[in-house]
Amino acid sequence: MPLTADTPLQLGDLLLSLDETGEAPGHGVAIPLGAGGDVISSWISAGGLLAAQAMAPAAAFPAHTRKRLSFLGMGPGSAMAAYIAVCMEIGHVEIVLHPNDVDAFQNLVARRNSPTEVRKLSRVEDATDGAFHDMVAFGCDGKVPESLRDAGPLVRRMRTEGQLLIFGFPADEIKNVFDRAAKKGLSLRAMGNRDDLAFLCGSLEHQNQFA
Repeated sequence: MPLTADTPLQLGDLLLSLDETGEAPGHGVAIPLGAGGDVISSWISAGGLLAAQAMAPAAAFPAHTRKRLSFLGMGPGSAMAAYIAVCMEIGHVEIVLHPNDVDAFQNLVARRNSPTEVRKLSRVEDATDGAFHDMVAFGCDGKVPESLRDAGPLVRRMRTEGQLLIFGFPADEIKNVFDRAAKKGLSLRAMGNRDDLAFLCGSLEHQNQFA
């Protein structure tokens, strides 16, 4: 089901909408995107809804568990993933933002009034060093990554048994991307596609294989 102005999109416990003050039933997490303006369409085109799909299981965790989690993202569409993490009230979020995404991201976060600690970065090298993050997200902008080493700076900052999310690559290349990631030690947790793009997510046996 597509996300439209009249129709919200339910992904597990996440309810995404294009209004500014969405509400989710029960214990669900509302993700209102309206305050992001025109940039939201570019986030979706880059695979932002795939990131939401991959992150949805964490929305079912108790609030005190989510508060202990940490997220780091970079690449097209990752600003949406970071905003979803803020809405889920994950404890710590670091996001490498393209200049075109800064205003929309700031507007969305300001309206949310979340207790999440947010760090906006201009480059991944400024992210917290060491194995710190529970999930790292790498947006591919509709292309097959030329080298999975491009995700290396994220992987180096991921906890042992943390989750690597690669999203926004062509759906017909999902086996190719998975095979390459598996050779680097990826143990698959989830994969899926929406329209012409896909994602895969899993833990790593040895983070240094992405260096």
